Amino acid sequence: HSGKISGNELKQVLNALNIQVSDNELKQFMSQLDSDGSGSIEFDEFCRVMGPALFKKYTREELYETFRIFDQDGNGYIQAKELELIFARMGKRMRRNDIDVMIKLLDTSGDGQISFDEFLKLFD
Repeated sequence: HSGKISGNELKQVLNALNIQVSDNELKQFMSQLDSDGSGSIEFDEFCRVMGPALFKKYTREELYETFRIFDQDGNGYIQAKELELIFARMGKRMRRNDIDVMIKLLDTSGDGQISFDEFLKLFD
């Protein structure tokens, strides 16, 4: 909660997304993002790099690839245990009640899990 992203924090997020980077790759990535050489990514640096990606319109195929990262067991649904695992990999322990609320917000079918079509609503 420092307002900056350290190399270790960035590595945790990448690992949570199943993106494995070596220490050398992480160092190179950090140097590209850290324009002021402070050793951490500040909010303006983050916005400069991530802004175009955040406002980009993703193709259905790109969104499906992202969905597959969350759908760890490959059954076509994101379930509470899968969300819990992703958050844990990011170093964020979520209470099961909070995860259940997240699922209920997207779960229009009421089956307790998120289908790809329900996931797509995040990007409308």
